Amino acid sequence: MHKWWQELRRSWQFGLVNPGLLSGWLGLALGGLGLRLMGQLPSAGWLAIIVAILTGALAACQLTRLALALVMGRVPRWRLTGHLVAKYWLRWVSGLLALAVLALPFGMWGLGSRFFVQLPLPADWINFVGLNRRPVLTVAALIYCGLAGYFLLRGPVHFRRVLPTGAQPGTVKQMAAGLGVSAALSGLWLIGSEVLVVLNRDLAVSRGVAHWLLRGSLAVVLLGYLIGVGLLTVTLVWCWCGQPVVSGQTKPTTRLWSQVSLVLLVGAAIGGVVWQTVQQQPQFARTLTISHRGVDQGVGVQNTLGALRHVQRRHPDYVEMDLHETRDHNWVVLHDENLRVLAKRNVTPHQLTQAQLERLVVHENGYQDHLVDWPTYLRTAERLHQKLLIEIKTTSQDSPGMVARFAKTYGSRLITDHDAVHSLDYRVVRQLRQRAPQLRVGYITPFNWVAPRSVPADFYSFQQISVSHQFVRAAHTLGASAYVWTPDSVSAMTRSWALGADGQITNEVSRLQRVLADESWRANWAVLQNFIFSYA
Repeated sequence: MHKWWQELRRSWQFGLVNPGLLSGWLGLALGGLGLRLMGQLPSAGWLAIIVAILTGALAACQLTRLALALVMGRVPRWRLTGHLVAKYWLRWVSGLLALAVLALPFGMWGLGSRFFVQLPLPADWINFVGLNRRPVLTVAALIYCGLAGYFLLRGPVHFRRVLPTGAQPGTVKQMAAGLGVSAALSGLWLIGSEVLVVLNRDLAVSRGVAHWLLRGSLAVVLLGYLIGVGLLTVTLVWCWCGQPVVSGQTKPTTRLWSQVSLVLLVGAAIGGVVWQTVQQQPQFARTLTISHRGVDQGVGVQNTLGALRHVQRRHPDYVEMDLHETRDHNWVVLHDENLRVLAKRNVTPHQLTQAQLERLVVHENGYQDHLVDWPTYLRTAERLHQKLLIEIKTTSQDSPGMVARFAKTYGSRLITDHDAVHSLDYRVVRQLRQRAPQLRVGYITPFNWVAPRSVPADFYSFQQISVSHQFVRAAHTLGASAYVWTPDSVSAMTRSWALGADGQITNEVSRLQRVLADESWRANWAVLQNFIFSYA
């Protein structure tokens, strides 16, 4: 084990700071940072594509040179590297695409949101995935695991022809060890970054201190990420090559002045990313407080009149609540598609009439109440002068013309009350916008993976776990508001505020109001946290 660790450290030293390879690493760092910077510029479309292609080509050359250098103990000439990359270009394209796919759930080197927010797809496709997200995610996870298993454990066989004659590709055991070291490196970077978040939160005693502490921390996190990715890459390539004994030196193949120039350019790019993160994000904007399912601090049963009356005392900007169609084609205020949890009855709203549903007693958080029909809930909200954000739930059992009937019956009334409607089903959004153009209608994203312009809406309710400032900015570019659901902790609320969200749909309205009452500079740590998550 000691010998193995010594060889790994020697491969790090040889593979990272060797003069013949250093320029390639600096070029890749510059390309990645440049793509991140251009991700904020709408006019950089074609330029970003060109830079991405050039960065991919450089990555293929750099990985090939690294593999050959580790096996031969010396850095090969660029001519040999270019010949191998050109000869096996199809393998490299497939390999780099597979690597990009594997990196998507982990931020794709900080470029994930910048890719997704530009991805246009037909609205019907997006709606199908959103309404069938569990089976779709299951299939996607199986494909991902299969791809990861082959590419990460059997990948050396895929690229064996690139290696010199006689070199043996790494075994599954060697690759597994390399993945373990890579996970440890990623963990160390994440732990160190989180320590900086804590320092930004606890040491920000004044606006000036918070200002410079944030900028310095961003630079350290980004520099640590670049170094960590370099170490991780050398580790995996060393394992792919069968963990060869590295015992060679090489003379510099590039001049010192060119490497110094690249170092300065990378430093400037890091400074640019830091400046962009601090200055160009729409952070700490006015944020609406929206009570999720009409509750606050667990008082009352969700979507009931008792909970509505309680939360209204906190004066939220909106109370968000849910509607299901009943068997007699009316509406009941209810979130779940089955009453098994709340009423201990294995029935759905479509199996009972409105009158039958109103007689049911629902239990939650030690409270009990009756289900309420939609007209009664609406009248109560109007009497309390409380604006509503109505989520229309859909199922395969809904009656034909349900949305049209809702728009005809309640559209004008909701417009007068300044209420709004949103739904996970884009068909609802599309029909309501056509039949009640003055009514504010939004689309709920179960996860953020396509360009918002693919599903036009007056506002978007973005899922909190995967939201980023790119999606908030994309909504604003369309003239739409960006709400976030469901941040309940102080950390999640502060991070959503730092992203520039126009509203937060939360189960803890009182907590959110306390968070928003604080001075924004005290929440600078959330900018750093969002930055870390964009790379994680």
